[in-house]
Amino acid sequence: MSGHALHRSISPVPARGRGHRRSWGFTMAEMLIVLAIMAMVIAIGIPFFMRFVRRENLRAPVREVHSIVLAARMQAAKRNQQVIVLFDLPSHRVTSWADNLPYNYIHDVAEPLLADFHVPDNVVFRAAPNGGAVNDADAVAFDTYLGNNTRVDMIVFRPDGTSLPPQAANSVRPVLPGSPPGSGYTATVPAGSVNCAAGCRGIYMADNNSTGDSPNRNVFRISVDDSGSTGRVTLLKWLPSSEGGNPGEVNFVPSPWRWNNGS
Repeated sequence: MSGHALHRSISPVPARGRGHRRSWGFTMAEMLIVLAIMAMVIAIGIPFFMRFVRRENLRAPVREVHSIVLAARMQAAKRNQQVIVLFDLPSHRVTSWADNLPYNYIHDVAEPLLADFHVPDNVVFRAAPNGGAVNDADAVAFDTYLGNNTRVDMIVFRPDGTSLPPQAANSVRPVLPGSPPGSGYTATVPAGSVNCAAGCRGIYMADNNSTGDSPNRNVFRISVDDSGSTGRVTLLKWLPSSEGGNPGEVNFVPSPWRWNNGS
């Protein structure tokens, strides 16, 4: 081994000049721009988010009521007896039962209860979009059966699964587009929409009390036998004109509707 001392060469770190100094922070102007953008996003996004929350809070009970009506029809055919769905508007309850012979349209103690659902208090029963007062006669327009005008706010399914037609003026079957010819419908009305200008059967459920052609509301209508006498249950959603509604349809003024799968 050599007697020469080993020296480790260490290269000095070059000093950074003032011109090479780098800052990783934000300037005040950049911070203000970011805050302004965030404020705009929040201002625009909150109304849409709140509408989404209201729609979902309404859609859940609508689907539950829709399911109760569908199940009542199925149970009528399965049990081969009359099944009734009753809407108690003051208490916000929906019940269904199998009505034993002789049929009296009243839930007796011996008759099996098939469903009992409390509709959340935030849901409003009101004919839409410009119907009468909350929980009034048009809010659940299935009224008067077999000449008895005390039988109201109920859907009656017969043992063969068809529905017993209600007889009140506000509970008639809606008119379909194009029938009869020359009925005044325009090309803006899509196939499947309905005309309820004179009042038609339905369970009208909304997320607030507002009226008119306003996008700030959601309204659904559940009905039976809109397009026949088979007991078919339908679910429709009202659309304001700003969201693709039908300006050519006379329907509670202006009140466009379209067939809807619950979305």
